[in-house]
Amino acid sequence: MEEAWILREFEKVAQLMPKRALSLIKQDRELFMEIVISAYLDGLISLGKAAEVLGVTREEVIEEFKRRGIPIRTPDRDDIASEVEAIECL
Repeated sequence: MEEAWILREFEKVAQLMPKRALSLIKQDRELFMEIVISAYLDGLISLGKAAEVLGVTREEVIEEFKRRGIPIRTPDRDDIASEVEAIECL
């Protein structure tokens, strides 16, 4: 990929200006969804956290993941703790 350097530089700038970088990423809903899906598949976030950052319900995330053929993980202890934390923030 000939523009790979742009991505590397964006990553560096994002570390200096995280709010601005996140704002740019969130403007492209499909890109943001792909990032959230990737984080979910890598086990970095739970379904509840995915819903929270996307601003939708957990059920909507499940439906979207099913539509895209993304497997839904059985919740483990960390997932449950994240869900409880999200509920407590309400």
